[in-house]
Amino acid sequence: MKIFISWSGQLSKELGEVFSNWVPAVLQYVKPYFTPDDVEKGAKWSSEISRELQESQVGIIVLTRENLLSPWIMFEAGALSKQMEKSRICPILFGIENTDLVGPLVQFQATTFNETDVGRLVKTINNACGENKLEDSVLNNVFKMWWPKLADEINSKLQKRKESPDAVLRNDRDLIEEILSLSRISASRTRAESLIDIHPGAIEELYHYYRELRQAVKTHDLEVIEQLTRRLGDPIEFIAERSGRITPERPRIIRRPVRLVKEKENPEEVVIEEDET
Repeated sequence: MKIFISWSGQLSKELGEVFSNWVPAVLQYVKPYFTPDDVEKGAKWSSEISRELQESQVGIIVLTRENLLSPWIMFEAGALSKQMEKSRICPILFGIENTDLVGPLVQFQATTFNETDVGRLVKTINNACGENKLEDSVLNNVFKMWWPKLADEINSKLQKRKESPDAVLRNDRDLIEEILSLSRISASRTRAESLIDIHPGAIEELYHYYRELRQAVKTHDLEVIEQLTRRLGDPIEFIAERSGRITPERPRIIRRPVRLVKEKENPEEVVIEEDET
């Protein structure tokens, strides 16, 4: 069984890695998915990470004060909520309270990092395994044996961060880079999805007219420019409609024929006017 571990920021990454290594010791059938490289994480979202998310039965979100408002955390929390039941999405709180949660995070049952709450979290993971889950008595004994190791490693990480002079909240640059990374992911997915149902002929036709229009503009051939401008309407509208950019309530790109005229004061300038005839 797979669990998906979401993190953002250095401390969150370190704590998530400790938890990822600890869980299989308690529940040997569990395979955590944890990407320790921030750049690699962004690059893989549209392929590997997206696939791992679909195959996971439980989602763990490692929350600290430094990543509480992280765009990446919000992004993956939303992705998790679309993939699995809310009861199986479990934020773990380190140094923060339930009342600190905002946005989509408030809808999930959060786990405070203590023995009682983490024990409940482990039971949630165990129950998600169905017929292969451990008996409660066995699980309790195994958890009690392994809990001190997790507590020691986590508390050591938290103490080091607390004592470190670099233990500050993430700066604006970090957040901007995270937002840009998410924007690239969203843009690439949107482009791929919107072009799936668009016939290649429409794109080829649009490009062909575009090349001819550029040449006509260079030679100031107004008649050709006017013809090409009208012809461009069909492929543009087709692509816009298939990509969801036009709805019945919104006007089409070209509603009436147009004519092109030269400005009297500056003959080099060409103006497009609607042809009322």
